[in-house]
Amino acid sequence: MTPPDLGIYEALVHPYRRRLLLAMLKADRHGVAYPNPLEFAPVVQGDPGKSRRIAMTHNHLPKLDDMGIVRWDRAEEELSKGPEWDEIEPLLRWMEANRDELPEGWLPEGVIECDPGVDTTSER
Repeated sequence: MTPPDLGIYEALVHPYRRRLLLAMLKADRHGVAYPNPLEFAPVVQGDPGKSRRIAMTHNHLPKLDDMGIVRWDRAEEELSKGPEWDEIEPLLRWMEANRDELPEGWLPEGVIECDPGVDTTSER
């Protein structure tokens, strides 16, 4: 087994990207639609919708897309796995399984919601 390109870890540096990638992992496990990626950016008081859209559409999603981890269709606002997803998935699974071993705040607290009413397993 060849180790992944070290650049792949850049995807995990920012907490919003970690949270989104873990939510995608959970959605896959449950066979449901990926969450709305605009839900994973900070909210600026007074303008939550715009701040989320700006942070995710101009920073986090393009970075993950450029790395090949996800595919982000900006026009359709559709998220899917990229060709490099398989390189990061084992690390995401390890992080999830070893949550207690990671520094406090490294993984999102609480439950990441998935929409169980939408089955998209045939689209992935």
